[in-house]
Amino acid sequence: MDNKPSFRTKKFELSIKRLVSEYLVTHRDYLTRFPSARFEITEVKVSKDLRFAKVFLVHNITDEQFKEFNKLYLREIQNLIARTLTSKYTPKVSFIFDQSFQDSLKVQSLLDNL
Repeated sequence: MDNKPSFRTKKFELSIKRLVSEYLVTHRDYLTRFPSARFEITEVKVSKDLRFAKVFLVHNITDEQFKEFNKLYLREIQNLIARTLTSKYTPKVSFIFDQSFQDSLKVQSLLDNL
């Protein structure tokens, strides 16, 4: 069986990535609560049935602030996706910190010390 994502899944991933990026750029009211917050979306993964979406991102805020950001703005982003995407189901979005970026920084620092 082929585990590659289908064209439709890739299209949904790109659409969600674009919508979340646009939200983070245009709705900058979160900067009043988190003035130093910077986000970078590294990847979006959507389940095969298009009901769940994981948005992997890198941020420079603490874990507690990231949890508060999720609590305050995830529903608003979810509503934006529901209004914009045309599908039978709206994927349930979750933000996940991309640990691979931190791991690559650790490896780079180890290599620099050699």
